[in-house]
Amino acid sequence: MHVTQHQTRFGGVDVVESQRWTCAEPLGGFDDLRLFALLHAPEQGPFLWLQSLELPDLAFLLVDAACFGLRYEGLDPADDAPPACVMVIVPRHPGEVLRVHRLAPLLFNVEAGTFIQQVFEPDQVLGDGRWRDEAAHPPRGPWASRMVEILPAGQRSETTVA
Repeated sequence: MHVTQHQTRFGGVDVVESQRWTCAEPLGGFDDLRLFALLHAPEQGPFLWLQSLELPDLAFLLVDAACFGLRYEGLDPADDAPPACVMVIVPRHPGEVLRVHRLAPLLFNVEAGTFIQQVFEPDQVLGDGRWRDEAAHPPRGPWASRMVEILPAGQRSETTVA
């Protein structure tokens, strides 16, 4: 098992090779970045950080699209991974409604360790985009084994590898 340490916005993180994700097609505006890790802090519930392993300060906040009641035409919800994760638009001010990029989810292939961002037409997106508490649960199954668990800053003596 090959483990490498990467500096991130969360500090040093140990990533096992099987926890690395490759962006199969470049994300818009980030053409040179291909290697990422999914970081999960248990206290953040269903939210994940898509952390660049090439640019330490770059991380995108993600969540399963089902948490916002979103489904995408042609995607099978029975897959091991959430069929789609959406990028969360972090509110600028307390009390603002949490929003997501609903038309351009990230689609993960757990078996291959790859993901792409796919743009859907508005009529291919089903659901109203409102937060659903009942759909919000921490990652589990094969999907969770490909994530790096991170501890809160006060408890972080080292990063745990799932």
